[in-house]
Amino acid sequence: MNLKASHWTLIAAVLGTVLLAGCSSNNSKTETPAASSEGTSSTPAPSAGGEQGESTVAVTPAGTVTEIWTQIEGEQGKLSAAIQSGQLKDVHHLAFDIRDLVVALVDKASGASPDAAAKLKGMVDQVKASATKLDELGDAGNVSGTQAEYAKLTTVLSAIKVAASAK
Repeated sequence: MNLKASHWTLIAAVLGTVLLAGCSSNNSKTETPAASSEGTSSTPAPSAGGEQGESTVAVTPAGTVTEIWTQIEGEQGKLSAAIQSGQLKDVHHLAFDIRDLVVALVDKASGASPDAAAKLKGMVDQVKASATKLDELGDAGNVSGTQAEYAKLTTVLSAIKVAASAK
């Protein structure tokens, strides 16, 4: 009789474990889609370096250098407005969009002389560094630092515009 009681206890323990594991599994399945839908976008998640590598919404560069400049100017306007209104959480997306457009622009303007191409590459590196700095300053909530870095970015973009049009 004692053997039969321990047999039923073992069966009850196994069933209880299975039921609890099943419920716990259902909870994680229910929570997973909600958690994953919060950060979904059409582009890959930021790289291992945090938000520094990629923007969350892809910017598709237009066809010509002039059209890409129009896009850059549009993103500059959005970035300026975000900084002025204190919407620093949006700064990194806009800065990285500008960075991506500048890279595409320089690729389009690749017909430049070797000296001009090297100069443009150096300025693209400055834009990349500035976008990263804007990301850091925006995330830190540093309005004055973000404004100062935006002014530097604007200066570099003006120089790129001149260099790219002089190709």
